[in-house]
Amino acid sequence: MVSSRQVTAGVLLGLSAMMPTSAHAEVRALLVGVSRFSSPVIPDLEGPANDLSAMETLARKEGATDVTVLRDDSVTRTTVETALHALGLRSRPGDWILLYYSGHGAQAEAKVKGTRDGDQDQFLPLAGFDPDNQDPDRFIVDKDFYDWLARYVAPEVQILMVADTCHSGTLHRSIDPRSYRFTPRLALRAASASLQLVPRPGPKFPAVLDYQTGDSTHPAGSLEREDLPNLIYIAAAQDEELAQETPMPTEEGPSRGLLTYAFEEGLSNHGPDGKTLLADLDADGAVTAAEIAVYVDSQVRTLTGQRQTPKTSYITGKEATRLFATPLVPKASPAPAALPAIFAQDKRAKTMLSSPAANWKIAAAANDADFVWDYITGALVRRSGDVVASQVTSAAQLVGVLDKWNAVEALRPMINESRAQISVSPQREGARYAAGATVKVALRSGTGLQPGAYATVFNVASDGTIQRLFPVDPSDGTGQLQPDGVLQLIEAQVVAPFGVDHVVAVVSQADQAEFRAFLQTVDGQRGMGKLVEPIKRILAAAPGRSSVSIAEIYTGN
Repeated sequence: MVSSRQVTAGVLLGLSAMMPTSAHAEVRALLVGVSRFSSPVIPDLEGPANDLSAMETLARKEGATDVTVLRDDSVTRTTVETALHALGLRSRPGDWILLYYSGHGAQAEAKVKGTRDGDQDQFLPLAGFDPDNQDPDRFIVDKDFYDWLARYVAPEVQILMVADTCHSGTLHRSIDPRSYRFTPRLALRAASASLQLVPRPGPKFPAVLDYQTGDSTHPAGSLEREDLPNLIYIAAAQDEELAQETPMPTEEGPSRGLLTYAFEEGLSNHGPDGKTLLADLDADGAVTAAEIAVYVDSQVRTLTGQRQTPKTSYITGKEATRLFATPLVPKASPAPAALPAIFAQDKRAKTMLSSPAANWKIAAAANDADFVWDYITGALVRRSGDVVASQVTSAAQLVGVLDKWNAVEALRPMINESRAQISVSPQREGARYAAGATVKVALRSGTGLQPGAYATVFNVASDGTIQRLFPVDPSDGTGQLQPDGVLQLIEAQVVAPFGVDHVVAVVSQADQAEFRAFLQTVDGQRGMGKLVEPIKRILAAAPGRSSVSIAEIYTGN
């Protein structure tokens, strides 16, 4: 199920089965990224160069041979518009265009206020953009893209636009400066309230065909996403959030935009059955608009500790649109799991890090670490800027905590919230619950859940201790659920030790008696890593009819 939080109705392409298609439909791509801004006021980024390479590989796996890549200084208003116009001319009915941008976003005061887009213009500052001496060729307003797409791309051509950038936003949970390795893709934030853009030129090329809504032709620059019925739009974050980049999958990896990383992962890697793509949530051999929306939503939220939520838009009723002309991607060999790197300054802690039971690597500096262990306070701080465990004073305790985080990362790519989802309330998702606060946890069934499904739910505390939640009491039976219902799991007060708990729900159409029995043997113990393979077996046994959901509960003052 795609909730209103995940998908904004009103901005995407039509159902391919209802459209005329070419016998030789193709995937074409325009990939744009800016890492180096040559500006004293706009910081450079590390991720876009890596994102472009990954997206080009993905596009070619999807069958694209017509791929245009624009990088850094080669990215201007003129070059982007010209490339998009040429791509539109080459496209035929039934083709797909992948339009991708990676880089900074920014806001400026809108000349016309009170429109559907509010009082701010969202724009992309390009290399060389100077807010005090503006060159119209060095920035692109979001409405320019919509105008170009409407003019240059026929409505029978499907468009998937992915923007891994942010225009505004805040962090809704404070960060711990001992370890914070995320970089926001937001430029000129302090100046956005007063910044005004100079006039920019209109479209350079004639329209492929006249576009109209009813009897009114759109003037240049007035189009919105919802005016384009052939567009699927995926934005990196909600309006009040920041889009982030960070090294992936660990601090030793290349810097990546997290939306791009999740998007590529979902369309490149296969699930536990080894046959279906991770984003193919119903395992029918294709990824739909609704499925990619649900997949990137859950992945980016998990990767950022609930700080960033992608926003996917398309016209209501088009959820079943299948992405691209070639839905099947060759199976890739899974990469070995990378051990997290941990850093500690205290000499006693450094000695403990050399433990033979270590499930980590030792980092030479805090900036190279996935976790920083502050031995004096007992706090373990993740690179997301969160204290994820407290009162950690021994190597054995550290093993339990890292075992949990390694297990969560192993299961993360397989999260599927289309059938059931763990929800945490009453505060907004990702908020931190102070000592003594009340927290409620429920399992919400989705419309995709078939009658008679079974669920097993357990919590893993910040120190790695496992606690069964459902089924536990005799009244819970064998854990069968009701479709479109809400199963209240716990309501409790927050107490020490503080950090991050993970609530895990495994849902399937078959009885999970064997898994429940095994879970009971580890109840009250540390060792979530032992549960990964049994969960994978449940998912592999019934792809598309079984799923896992993981929710995080942040606690502490």
